[in-house]
Amino acid sequence: MPVTKLPFHADHIGSLIRPESVATAQDKASKGEITKDELKQAQDAAISDIVKKQIDNNVRAISNGEFDRKYYFSGFFEKLEGMREIENVPWDLARLSAPPIAALKKAGKNYPMAVVCEGKIKYNQSPYLENWRQLKATVPADKVGELKFTMPPPCYFHLRLAPGKCYSKEAYSNDADFFADLAEAYRKEFKTLYDDGLRNIQIDDPTLAYFCSDDMLAGLKSDGEDPDKLFDMYLKAHNDTLIGRPDDLHVGLHVCRGNFSKSMHFSEGSYEKIAERFFKTLNYDTFYLEYDNPRSGGFEPLRFLPPHKNVVLGVVTTKEPELEDKEAIKQKVLEAAKIIAQGQGRSEKEAMENIGISPQCGFASVAVGAEGMTEEKMFAKLALVKEVAKELWSDRA
Repeated sequence: MPVTKLPFHADHIGSLIRPESVATAQDKASKGEITKDELKQAQDAAISDIVKKQIDNNVRAISNGEFDRKYYFSGFFEKLEGMREIENVPWDLARLSAPPIAALKKAGKNYPMAVVCEGKIKYNQSPYLENWRQLKATVPADKVGELKFTMPPPCYFHLRLAPGKCYSKEAYSNDADFFADLAEAYRKEFKTLYDDGLRNIQIDDPTLAYFCSDDMLAGLKSDGEDPDKLFDMYLKAHNDTLIGRPDDLHVGLHVCRGNFSKSMHFSEGSYEKIAERFFKTLNYDTFYLEYDNPRSGGFEPLRFLPPHKNVVLGVVTTKEPELEDKEAIKQKVLEAAKIIAQGQGRSEKEAMENIGISPQCGFASVAVGAEGMTEEKMFAKLALVKEVAKELWSDRA
């Protein structure tokens, strides 16, 4: 199998700190004080501004900061026929054993939004084409290849909603049929965006990392679920979205562990529990993994990374503004390269070609950034990633 070239050795995960103009407009739109068109005007202006700043700071891949959506998982499921958005989700619809739901309830917060399936899923129009075209319009033609667009994973709401609540009995009688139609919608969306020039997609999935957690596994068993079968079903759901994609469409998977704050996260435990099945089964080109603190475990699970896959190590945190030590980051990368090389039977120099670095997560995946994080400090973090990458991969950072 040919090696898929890593787009950039220095990358970032997509979401950027939202300016006050977008936050204010989103709040007003939620209250019905401004129209959807007025909200879009505020979002478009902010996207144009943040894209210019990324270009000025030589940041790649260039994203829209996810300013076009309220949450990183917004905008796809609810645009498909057969799906309905629910705000302030009742707890009886939620899977209370799922880490994000349990954490929200424990913190006294509400479950803000979910999408349920009430009819056969049909792709009648592109959920994201307008968003992609707006982003594409902000860059010169020679920069379009540096753009990246993010999307949620197919299993997102299936895990977060209580067993039997993700889709109605009238819509589907089993998970296999539900995920088959959902995968078809993803494939059509990938083709639509590809035909319009997109070449780099990132799927953001916190779901798979939850299977590293003993608490999560115990909770699933208490729900009557078989965690191994559920995990395998989710892996298949991911792979089915990728069937038939063009060879030059790079699709990466970001495995997120929760990014609300330093004190609130949704997943802990080494990737070891899932690594072999995860790396050897999934057909993504690149894996974006979080390695900014001890709860992610060591690099040993990377020994299962196949030679034709890439990994981007999230060794810079977005949860606090202080800059990491540059030499410490470099040592982490070299340590990971050694483990990958040993597992693949290749040299460390060869392994390094398929390794990149990034912040561990987006800077504002849930609309707000970490305490003390400013736009200036955000760009300082991204500059640090770029600087380290230049020193490690001088020919192509």
